[in-house]
Amino acid sequence: GRHPGLVLWSEIFQITAPISRTAAFLAGHGFVVAVPEVYHEFLPAGTVLAYDPAGADRGNELKYAKELAAYDEDARVVIGFLQSHPAGNGRAGAMGMCLGGHLAFRTAMLPAVAATACFYATDLHQGSLGRGKSDDSLARIPEIKGELMMFWGRQDPHVPGEGRAKIHAALTAAGT
Repeated sequence: GRHPGLVLWSEIFQITAPISRTAAFLAGHGFVVAVPEVYHEFLPAGTVLAYDPAGADRGNELKYAKELAAYDEDARVVIGFLQSHPAGNGRAGAMGMCLGGHLAFRTAMLPAVAATACFYATDLHQGSLGRGKSDDSLARIPEIKGELMMFWGRQDPHVPGEGRAKIHAALTAAGT
């Protein structure tokens, strides 16, 4: 059969074992899943950063080295790929964790995206994604036309309660 496409955005460590397992789980539930390498411009294909201080430092360095427009172009390309995939039905959604949660949020701004799930969308409340640490994600909420689901951890060190409240207020103000 033909199935909806889903872009799965990873955290700063790229396509780790937990991300691969999540992709397999989602594919097993009937999605055509694409997992882009977030830092393909900077690292050789297949590079996975370690879950250690050095890997975190490198991932965070690259998160701020990449141009915001490059993140958005990656989203456009992967959604287009999913819409035209031979096993796809033309429908597309997004999902991501941590950095990937923020990237999924930005992917939701594309008109073709029907549904998005953002887990722990890092930097969203600060507007600090990309080179220059200055993004417009919250200002662009009105562009989101599909369903949006946000997940937060009460003890999340990256998005404190005040940050979650700021995001909620922005979503509410936009009528989302």
